[in-house]
Amino acid sequence: MRPPQDWDTETVGDALDVVQDLAFWELPPEGWEGVGAILDRIGSALATRDLESLAEAVADLELSAPSRALRIGSRVERGIPEPVLERRNTLVHALTQEHSAGPEAGHGAEPAR
Repeated sequence: MRPPQDWDTETVGDALDVVQDLAFWELPPEGWEGVGAILDRIGSALATRDLESLAEAVADLELSAPSRALRIGSRVERGIPEPVLERRNTLVHALTQEHSAGPEAGHGAEPAR
């Protein structure tokens, strides 16, 4: 079990930025499957307030961003499928609340005195 970590609004803000950008991505179907799994990891990390797991999942999501070059024989890229869009929208809402709560709500790096 990992030791508890201070919640960091900067990491939450980074997560929010990349999750919001998903609406503009175009990926092949297998790419969206991977993104869906990463969104699940972000949701779990957010629910358990696991900063390290959140940062790792966000980094993986950033690496999943579409590239400009298509692989030979790859399927046609398309926009975000409905199930992934729903997960994305739920996370945007949750991350926005976490980010706006910030240190004032006891979620920052400074402990309350």
